[in-house]
Amino acid sequence: MRAGERFRRAAALAGGAALALALGACASMPDDGPVMESTVQVDTAGEIAFNVQGPAVDAGPEQLVQSFVSVAQFAPASASTANVAREYVLPSAWSGWDRTSRVLVLSQYPEWQSAEVEEGATSTTVEGVAQVVATVDEVGVYTELAEPSTVDVSYQLVRGPDGQWRIGGLDDGLLVLANFLGDSFHRTTLSYPTPDRQWWVPDVRWFPEQSWRTAATREILAGPPAHLAQSTISVVPDGTTLAIDAVTVDEDGVVDVSVTSPISGASAEDRALLVAQLSETLRDREGRSVVLSDGSSPLATESVAEPSRPLTVGDALALVDADGVPTLQRVVGRELTDPAGPYWLDGLDPTALGVGPEDGATVVRDGTDRLVRVSGEAPVELLVGTDLVAPGVDRFGTVWTADRTAVRAVLPDGAVVAVDGDWVDGRQVRSLAVSPEGARLAVVLDGTEGPEAWVAAIERDADDVPTGLAAAARVGAPVGGVTSAAWFEESTLILLGRDADGAEALYLAGVGGLAGPGGGESRLYTSPSGVTRVTAGVGGASPPLVVDDDGTLQVRQSAALWPSIAEGVVAVAYPG
Repeated sequence: MRAGERFRRAAALAGGAALALALGACASMPDDGPVMESTVQVDTAGEIAFNVQGPAVDAGPEQLVQSFVSVAQFAPASASTANVAREYVLPSAWSGWDRTSRVLVLSQYPEWQSAEVEEGATSTTVEGVAQVVATVDEVGVYTELAEPSTVDVSYQLVRGPDGQWRIGGLDDGLLVLANFLGDSFHRTTLSYPTPDRQWWVPDVRWFPEQSWRTAATREILAGPPAHLAQSTISVVPDGTTLAIDAVTVDEDGVVDVSVTSPISGASAEDRALLVAQLSETLRDREGRSVVLSDGSSPLATESVAEPSRPLTVGDALALVDADGVPTLQRVVGRELTDPAGPYWLDGLDPTALGVGPEDGATVVRDGTDRLVRVSGEAPVELLVGTDLVAPGVDRFGTVWTADRTAVRAVLPDGAVVAVDGDWVDGRQVRSLAVSPEGARLAVVLDGTEGPEAWVAAIERDADDVPTGLAAAARVGAPVGGVTSAAWFEESTLILLGRDADGAEALYLAGVGGLAGPGGGESRLYTSPSGVTRVTAGVGGASPPLVVDDDGTLQVRQSAALWPSIAEGVVAVAYPG
């Protein structure tokens, strides 16, 4: 099932599940003692209220399991909801259940089955097959699956002396409907500084809603994850942990982070950067302030120039064929204007281009096998190769491309280096795009079942020369026929792929799971028909631009409005 089909089904499933929870008038029963009525109202994220209730009196095994799964998926959102879910489970089973070890994100609830229960039987097993579309691991890493995967799940039930069934055994992990993932888990952007302390590098995780700040702080104090270890830095002294196992927010909205004594070994500059890092991660765009404490004593911190969030700097350039004469034009709003500097296109057959940030180097692909820098005082040949992909230019002035054998980077001094990653494994690259902060590379390459989009951190030496690509994460796995990827938001790609009918279509795919409704899954992005090229930038001033198969350049103004800017456009690119 492709991303577009999933998205259409998910809305109906969410409505049905919410209705089932709202109308299920069940009684709530503790693990022992007399039956009692209980209704707990839980306000989940997004201002959706769910009427979460305990087990119904005389509920059969299958009904009990379905009700438990419906309630338990919201347990990460609040302690009161977890207490209601606990009513379905015997104390010994509850205490041994590790619900955070993995989260299975489902397209729909399983159909539960159990053997016929004989009169007087005190145990039975309820089984089902879950259709899993994504997973979240124990540290909040979200993985979207290319195709729904079936997972067998089972619950062992025990009937007590009062005749009521309870769950006596269950597998570790949690089942959550895709459309409810964002209600129970907080999509959190961990921010790590680049080595030059100029930019934040985002790392998206999904943490339980009621404790997401605590979980995020643990990750920040532990330092960058392995795949970012060579692309970002940590300013936290070894051994620094939370002094108490909680991050609190007071009535004024101040976030208090109390850490252990090794923090005293950090320099004043590093402590200030840590506070900025925690603030960027924990305030959740709400303007909250963060106080860092050594135990119970607030630490004095000096002001520091905070790193910037990833942002595309500069206008897009369009390569226009004017009666057989190639020209470069700056895209400003809904118009093409003359660019700031001279460009050298005489004698070239430009088929793609890359643009550096802040009026940096402009590079074109000449035919299919040559890169030429066309900005500056004269054209300069940068690289000759076979089937070169469209170039990109990062903030360091390094030009990125790939040929049939490797990803290659052309340094500002003209040297060419192969940038290897084990996951590339000799597969042909079809497209690449460098993120604005220069720490991540999005790559489309051939896979066993067709083209695939991946994102990897760029490893650099002390002189900012690329030395390798870290372990990569697949992005937009359900999207078929991907031909190119562009950065759309700091942790989002816009993919040019194909829909269920085989037509060209745009999709949004999250690096670490997409924000908004849909449980992190990739989704269709409304666009004109016949799109052959797409570029986008990070930040509100860089709307997506597309070129169709007739060479018409269009800009997105709204989901249904893509006005035309120009015709005869061969290629278009934002800086990056």
